[in-house]
Amino acid sequence: MKHLVIKNVGPIDSVDLNLKRFNIFIGPQSSGKSTIAKILSSCEWIEKEVATTRDENAIASGEDFKSIIESFHKVEDYFDNPLHSYVLFDTDCIKIEYKEKQLNIILKRNVDYHRQKICYIPAERNAATLPELNGYEFGSTNLKSFLFDWYRAREFYNPENKNDVLGLGVQYFYDKTLESKRDRIQHINGKTYDISLSSSSSGLQSVIPLLVMVQYYSSQYFQEYDFKNSFELDAKAKKTRIALTSEVALTKYKPGFKDDEAEELVKQFNEELHKGVKRVLEIFDEYEKACDRLLIPNRTTFIIEEPEQNLFPYTQVELIERIAGLCSKERKHGFTITTHSPFILNYVNVLILRFYKKTENKSVLNPDDLAVYATQEGRIIDLMQLNAKTNEWSVNAEDLVEVMREMLTEYKELKSAEK
Repeated sequence: MKHLVIKNVGPIDSVDLNLKRFNIFIGPQSSGKSTIAKILSSCEWIEKEVATTRDENAIASGEDFKSIIESFHKVEDYFDNPLHSYVLFDTDCIKIEYKEKQLNIILKRNVDYHRQKICYIPAERNAATLPELNGYEFGSTNLKSFLFDWYRAREFYNPENKNDVLGLGVQYFYDKTLESKRDRIQHINGKTYDISLSSSSSGLQSVIPLLVMVQYYSSQYFQEYDFKNSFELDAKAKKTRIALTSEVALTKYKPGFKDDEAEELVKQFNEELHKGVKRVLEIFDEYEKACDRLLIPNRTTFIIEEPEQNLFPYTQVELIERIAGLCSKERKHGFTITTHSPFILNYVNVLILRFYKKTENKSVLNPDDLAVYATQEGRIIDLMQLNAKTNEWSVNAEDLVEVMREMLTEYKELKSAEK
């Protein structure tokens, strides 16, 4: 369980959230849903940074905390203007508290943290389709982070491994042999047309980067992940190993040892390790497992802004079906989605009901893993509701379809008046 509290940040007045593996925020523009997602993603990243380096001072100050969120997500002046902002992020692994411009981080060292890949997929993702972006400097922003991940993911879908796009009759692939416009869209028969992604419809320009990212980072990324290439010369990885030498190996080898003993104890430990002393081998095995947990990601958390962007309702449904299916596999990926779409929220009820009906070979969502909130005027409303008769959960989406009912009612009244 993750507990997130935000007060006086941008459009957020006060929210207190219990977050789960899957989270959905729906609400009108400027109601705070994207602000929540941005702060959540930054706190997730800080948790990873602190947990993997074993350093509670990895983010040195409240000013650094604020700067990470404001600069990375381009939300300048959201904090401490005019009131003091407050953020609390409390998980099984860490407690992060920003209060009165001061930062306090507590790492819960008795908990095994497993490194995760964090993918922020912004609303501006269609910028990835523009050929003129090559070589452009974005600074340290969520768009730059997204593009870095996108450039890696797209190369997997080459001309020999084309990606069918949500049953739309088109395929996407990346052709590095071309001098420019390497992102390609082709009719599924391979003959009718072959155009650049930047020349395709706005819907395809929005959904393809999103789809490619979720597909790649829920599966192929972990198959291709090379620990040696990624971490052998990485200063952070060395720092992690040094910290775990003390925290795991030496603490178990000689409980209560003093810092000035560490160098000599490491020598003794290594000597006994090479001699095959059983107790030392067991400690070393535990140390290696701790290194793997902290240095090798085993799942991805996706933060996705407005997946429905420029998409027909049926395509929105197909996209959520695909995302839910990809994230429900054995690695236990997670997602946080911000949306304006009533179609997405109503379809979530279908995915929940499939879970209760034990539907096979289709995507499902376990309501125990799901949190759904509506944002309104800087506050939140929990939309998950329990049916007292069936003891089943669902999403309260009634208010979202009310506008459709009102339109239909007025239309029928106007038609009746014609007679």
